[in-house]
Amino acid sequence: MLPSNSFTAIFFFAFSMAIGAVLSPGPVTTALISQSPRLGWITGPLVSLGHALTELVMAGMIVFGLAPFLSQPTLQTTIALLGGVLLLWMGGGFILRGIKGKYSLPTEEEKQTTQPMNRAQVLSMGVLTTISNPFWYAWWITVAAIYLLDAKTMGMLPVIAFYLGHVSVDFLWNSLLSTIVSGGGKLFSNRVYNILMAICGSYLLYLGVQFLMVGIQGIQS
Repeated sequence: MLPSNSFTAIFFFAFSMAIGAVLSPGPVTTALISQSPRLGWITGPLVSLGHALTELVMAGMIVFGLAPFLSQPTLQTTIALLGGVLLLWMGGGFILRGIKGKYSLPTEEEKQTTQPMNRAQVLSMGVLTTISNPFWYAWWITVAAIYLLDAKTMGMLPVIAFYLGHVSVDFLWNSLLSTIVSGGGKLFSNRVYNILMAICGSYLLYLGVQFLMVGIQGIQS
């Protein structure tokens, strides 16, 4: 399912498919909103680092620990079907909310609702907000697991490319968002935010169809 065994191609594929999930508001976004006004743009990289370390552990468990279990044909078919449904649900939700203008950047009041943390606490918050999100587990056990196991058949470099491509979106978006929040939201508008989410949703719908096709083929074989 990966485009090729090229490090660059896999990196940008993982980057592009992660955009929708990363941009979707969740616990990590809440952490950024609460602390960026006080710590500034560095909040994004700090939260992203905690998030990325947690994902590194999960990716390692899938590739080295859970790989034999997840590689079973019946389970892969089930994962592909569940991943396809998850992506369709995500993509459809992003599109509908984007069209309706439901996404919005934080207001000044929202920025001032919590007490400030130091940098070590913000990094830890990146870990805690990640493991407290049920969707995160669903994403890695279904969608990401399929791609990681596919990458593993081509070697460790494709696995590394997929991981780095995925977490790069976190660092880029979270740094941008923390800069926007700390700067008063002057660099980004709600309208642009909603359009971007709708576009990401469309791409996730495309990936969802691909996953379902793989799952259907697994049932027929």
